[in-house]
Amino acid sequence: MTLISEIQTERIDVSIIIPVYNAAETIGHLISKILRETRVVIELIIVNDGSTDATGNLIRDVCDNRFILIEQENQGVYAARNAALDIHRGEWVIFLDADDDVKDGFIYERWQDAINTQADVMIFNAWRTGPSSSKTAVHVKQPYGKNLSGHDWIRHCVTHREWPHYLWLQIIRSSYIRQHSLSFQSGKSHKDILWTIHLAAANGRFCLSDSKDYTYKVNADSITHRSDYFDVRAQSYIEVIAEIIRLARLEQNIRIRVFLYRHALVEARHFLGLFRNNVGDKIGVKSCFRESISAGDLFKGINSLSDVFFFIKLSGKLL
Repeated sequence: MTLISEIQTERIDVSIIIPVYNAAETIGHLISKILRETRVVIELIIVNDGSTDATGNLIRDVCDNRFILIEQENQGVYAARNAALDIHRGEWVIFLDADDDVKDGFIYERWQDAINTQADVMIFNAWRTGPSSSKTAVHVKQPYGKNLSGHDWIRHCVTHREWPHYLWLQIIRSSYIRQHSLSFQSGKSHKDILWTIHLAAANGRFCLSDSKDYTYKVNADSITHRSDYFDVRAQSYIEVIAEIIRLARLEQNIRIRVFLYRHALVEARHFLGLFRNNVGDKIGVKSCFRESISAGDLFKGINSLSDVFFFIKLSGKLL
């Protein structure tokens, strides 16, 4: 791993972390927009995760003493984010994706909102756009403008069946990350779900905003939609479900235990849809599911008649 940076001695308000892999078409615009920010002291950490296109040359040409470049062999987006977390110095952290877009001034506005609410974690809203260019809100059922504990937020999300786990919605207090030794679990897909669950299970101060300062662009050509990646995604879902169940068993999570089991069952729904329609190695994935997840744990997540019917369907296919 190589690291390029200029020495900074002043306090850093916000660290912006962006992993990149073959993002030459979009990363330049995003970097330019971020580095136009002058009202808040930032550092921009780009992790080039083994890009094979022109990305490396493009970002090596950036000249700004707020810019840090980490270059590593391809290890996946979560390892890239961990590499940036290891060196970041900001009092707050924002994670972005290389192919999306942000509102001008969004860093300053997020920072101000987070300070004013005294939150450990503040979660914003965003626009989701697809090929038709139509826009929809990423979430619509959150307790906007309210301060609540991480455990209360888990209860809310599970009860309302809306779990906005996307990293680019968040601004997080760095001391909170360090206090609870938070990092990304290894893997290639869906581990942002676990990051956000661990973030909330640590039970800090959360605040939600309906401000839509980010545009998430649904890309039909992304790796998550490739047929050779479906089995990887299925394996990642198994790991996610197993980890949620592990968290549910912990004594410190007794007040949210049933909600974690319920969420594990929700993620099992997502897994089953992927398994039935897209997975190639059904025998291997089915065997892994059985080894990692018990029917008894998923049964604890049943909360409705619909859950009963789903559990019967899941049992017939996998358990």
